[in-house]
Amino acid sequence: MRRAAGHRIGLGLIVCLLDTAPMAEPLSGEALFAVACEACHSLGPEPDHRIGPPLGGLHGRKAAGVRGFGYSPALQASGWVWTLPTTVAWLSDPDAAIPNNAMNYVNALSAEETQRLAEWLLAQP
Repeated sequence: MRRAAGHRIGLGLIVCLLDTAPMAEPLSGEALFAVACEACHSLGPEPDHRIGPPLGGLHGRKAAGVRGFGYSPALQASGWVWTLPTTVAWLSDPDAAIPNNAMNYVNALSAEETQRLAEWLLAQP
């Protein structure tokens, strides 16, 4: 019986320690870009060897607006301009945002991470 009580106290102490353990710092926008975007996109101003268009200077740019990149007809016809709401919608679910687009991306980020990434992307020159 004493042993069972000791186990409960030990278990309670572990739960208490886990509950008060410091949480890891959230990933920065730059780190989120590296994880979610960098394999396909650069931050340069011109198309390069990557599969997606460059994302530098995104804020206020018309969707499908980089000369020399082959965008889908759906994105070309969208009329979108990259702002915080459109960027968050796009990153959250590109297929829902603009059906029949060519971006093959499934968002594995939380809503908070998606927001942070969108804010960071729009701030890049």
